[in-house]
Amino acid sequence: MKVKPLRWVNALAISVALSSAANAGELGDRFAEYKLALESGSKGRIAETAKSVFDYTKENLPENNKNRAASALNYGSALIALKRYDDAEKVLSEAMTVYRSSYGENAEALIDPLMMHAKARAANVGHSSRQRYRRFVDDALDIAEASRGKDSYLYAKLLQEAGRIGIDNAGDRHALEYLERAYAVFTGPLGEYQVERFLAGFYLGKYFLVRKNYRQAEVFLAEALALADASSEKDTQLELTARAFLVEVYDSLGESEKSIEQCRAIGKATPFNMNQEPKPLFRRNPKYPRSALEIGTEGYAIAQFTISDAGIAEDIEILETKGSRSFGRSTQDYLEDLRFAPRFEDGVAVDTPGRKMRVNFSMAD
Repeated sequence: MKVKPLRWVNALAISVALSSAANAGELGDRFAEYKLALESGSKGRIAETAKSVFDYTKENLPENNKNRAASALNYGSALIALKRYDDAEKVLSEAMTVYRSSYGENAEALIDPLMMHAKARAANVGHSSRQRYRRFVDDALDIAEASRGKDSYLYAKLLQEAGRIGIDNAGDRHALEYLERAYAVFTGPLGEYQVERFLAGFYLGKYFLVRKNYRQAEVFLAEALALADASSEKDTQLELTARAFLVEVYDSLGESEKSIEQCRAIGKATPFNMNQEPKPLFRRNPKYPRSALEIGTEGYAIAQFTISDAGIAEDIEILETKGSRSFGRSTQDYLEDLRFAPRFEDGVAVDTPGRKMRVNFSMAD
């Protein structure tokens, strides 16, 4: 796929580097620790070291210093990763003040903190106005429109990211408007960006899947999958995720042969790990038995079953229950509704007996 460079990238997944002038002395040492934490992948350590850099810049640098702005953004990102959304919003609000002081009111540099703040607000389920994430998105779009125009890659990519935030974090119907506008650009004037064309269809399909509009979801997910299949440079993980969504779509529509076809396609492309608990291709929650729910009983059930060559759980046997026997019955029903990627031998899908799964029943879930 043809991928062109872009000015804006998703700040939620990157670290903002401090300027070279900051790489000496105590600030440099703290930032070096932060970079080591990033390499470790530990969310807790990343947040701890990001806070250390942020605290130092806040105490020792003026408000219009760009290193202070970068440190606030990094710390806000780390807090989002820990799902500490209230704290993230406070830090990102401060980051916006510093960014405006450092770069100006309408600089493109403000786009990253605005979009990050949008995600924190949208994900903050305890916030009474989480759908107000759109005001941060709209401010970012205004900046992109003024600097690049509505037909620019930057503007369309922001629309796509806004739609993704709306689906994944806010459960917001307004996400559809963002996604449709991004789709129009990436299937129109910017159609040469095939990765983005794939994502445009993929996210629209995901939106309709979440809304249980399965026919519409099928249209866009199938379109995205066809685009991935036609490319020798496709992102395999995205392709497999699109197939997994289609498994759920076809299963919900009662089109079992199409569902099985996608299960097998995923299984053929994915190594089967016999040492790992089976992972279903899409998430569904087991039904909490009413008798256990009424008295607040928690526990689990452990089941053994065969993953058939079609990706279906068969020969289900409940090996153990704790808390209530009803968890066993609920687990059996749950497994019957799931779909898995089957194991392949010599290019052929085969049954895999003896698979085990523990299903937990917690009131907190």
